[in-house]
Amino acid sequence: MMMTGQRLLWKEWQAFYPEADLTHAEKIPAMLAVENGWLCQRCGEVSQEKVPADYFYCPACLTLGRVDSRSYLYYFSAKSLHPRNVQLTWAGELSSAQSKIAETLLEDQSVANTFLLWAVTGAGKTEILFPLLKEFLEQGKRISVTSPRVDVCNEIFLRFRQAFPNEKISLFHGQERKDAGDTFVVCTVHQLLRYHDYFDLVIVDEVDAFPYDTDPLLHRAVDTAQRPRGKRVYLSATPDGKLKKLVDRLYYLPARYHRRSLPVPELLFSWQLEKELLDGRLSKKILVKIAALLAENHVLIFCPNIPLLEKMAECIQCEFSEVQLTTVFSQDQERLVKVERMRAGKYQVLLTTTILERG
Repeated sequence: MMMTGQRLLWKEWQAFYPEADLTHAEKIPAMLAVENGWLCQRCGEVSQEKVPADYFYCPACLTLGRVDSRSYLYYFSAKSLHPRNVQLTWAGELSSAQSKIAETLLEDQSVANTFLLWAVTGAGKTEILFPLLKEFLEQGKRISVTSPRVDVCNEIFLRFRQAFPNEKISLFHGQERKDAGDTFVVCTVHQLLRYHDYFDLVIVDEVDAFPYDTDPLLHRAVDTAQRPRGKRVYLSATPDGKLKKLVDRLYYLPARYHRRSLPVPELLFSWQLEKELLDGRLSKKILVKIAALLAENHVLIFCPNIPLLEKMAECIQCEFSEVQLTTVFSQDQERLVKVERMRAGKYQVLLTTTILERG
């Protein structure tokens, strides 16, 4: 399998695609000398940083591997894709409001370039995109769906694979690489630094999330990865005024699919909570509250750190021995599986750190 579009260092090709024959690849200097330093051809930053061996490197995109003034980037040019039939097997049904936005989003592609889908959490933003994705794929276009957050990428990757079972969808982020194809890519925004003028459609999910919202480097990554005449769709539940004015078209969906209101937070103080947990117990009012919540629905509980997460899980399991529960945190290798099981109703209680605070 030959992956096109990605500009990679020699050592990256050896690690990711060891069978690739780089004698047929395009080759460019990783950094170029400019008036005020050295320009990184991966991320676009100008650097004046040197290593002790007296050559320059780029600190801005160091997390992807060091680019320096002695190295080269190798890539294979994208081939033209032909129109084809694409199978969308999603069995759900859009509401009338969702359908209207999905149809208008498709129609507006001929008259606009940037779009914002402003929809409350749980409104079904991903499903609204399905007709647009299908249309672009059938036209022989390349797509990237990107987010600043790894967990968002993992989740939407699974949903896209279920909705488009015959498509070869790749998943790239700092913790995992699933290479399936170069036409439909789900990735964190940092991974877009490896692409240049490549995608016909870039969808940025969680556009207001850290670090994308404050990092010009990541904004440039999206700009660079998108083709000059490409289209861009932003997804957000809480867009700021600047983004609303920036886009050509804005679509607003204030209600969730099932029409239930968003829950309003209530404060339940337990001044000795940490001490109680360390002693292996929970106060009666917290246990009563958990019991009341379990009587109505499955429960998601957030904890400030991993040690307290584990202590709380032990206390709840001891008090509610018949309840199926699990914990999820950033280092948990099974967190994606656990979240899917929670969605499927396998757990009644999911305890987590802030890793799942959004979406």
